[in-house]
Amino acid sequence: MIKRSKRALVVILSGMAAAAMLSGCSVDKKIGSNVRLENGEIEENSIVIKAGDAGVKYSEVLGYCYLLKEQYEDSFGSEIWDYKLDNGNTIGDNAKEEIINMITQLKVINATAEEEDVTLTNDERDEALQKAEDLLRSADSKDKEEYHLSLQGLSSIYEENALANKMFYIATDDADTEVSEEEARQVKIQFFQIMTKGTTKSGVSVSLDEKERRAARERANELRRAAVKAESFLDFAKANTEAGKVEMTIGQDNTELDRSIVTTAFSMKKGAVSPVIGTADGYYILHCVDDNDEDATYARREEIIEERQTKMFKEKYKKWLGDCEVSISKSFWKIFHI
Repeated sequence: MIKRSKRALVVILSGMAAAAMLSGCSVDKKIGSNVRLENGEIEENSIVIKAGDAGVKYSEVLGYCYLLKEQYEDSFGSEIWDYKLDNGNTIGDNAKEEIINMITQLKVINATAEEEDVTLTNDERDEALQKAEDLLRSADSKDKEEYHLSLQGLSSIYEENALANKMFYIATDDADTEVSEEEARQVKIQFFQIMTKGTTKSGVSVSLDEKERRAARERANELRRAAVKAESFLDFAKANTEAGKVEMTIGQDNTELDRSIVTTAFSMKKGAVSPVIGTADGYYILHCVDDNDEDATYARREEIIEERQTKMFKEKYKKWLGDCEVSISKSFWKIFHI
């Protein structure tokens, strides 16, 4: 469950862009407590973000930047941050906002953990320290200097993430984990389509009149009879379909296929071939490969539980957030880059 919770928490944090403004926090309001933002020259220990009573140093933000850099540049290269998106922003622009949002959300979650006396065990702290040591060992001297990497700073980052994950687990421990067989069941089907409306796999636009539709239905009937006798339904489907896909694993909640196709698929037994199914865009013939794909069903059950946990956690996070104030140093934002 902890593994599943950690994955869900990452999704929540990365997907809650501008959560501060959307959920009650405000930016650049009057700052309370004795934490003060640095709006002059930004240095390693300058406080550049304030979330509630927590101040975030420039070096901590850079630590998160380095983690993001390590995660993506090995696969996509350093030029990934300059890639332009449809809205005119670069991936780097979006990443900056996501880092700030994630840090502020982690501060809120960690503050709640402190209020509720939730702490890390010695083993969990040791694990965070080990991760920090490993990362620092692999960093070159240029990155260590540029991102102000230190064992204490990186260890603190890993500890905060571990505590947030622990809070997710605690906050969602009473989530409903009972998932019915039909809700989770996944059926693997192969199929082919005789198209009456749409665009074929070869890019041809199709829109048949009534007479042509009747002829298409007759062709579908003939192909079904041949498909039943075929040595390989999949090979037959590939050779005769006018659509792009010939194989899918689907659940009851599938929206890609017509509802009549989903209903038919879930009524079939393994190895069966369906009658011709008429839909708005054509005629389909299905072959049931597996009426209960165990691996896919297990994965879907986990997804359903995770969705429930995510919903519960978001609701609790909103309560934790309350009237929290988030402020960002303007001087910092001007120089901040990935």
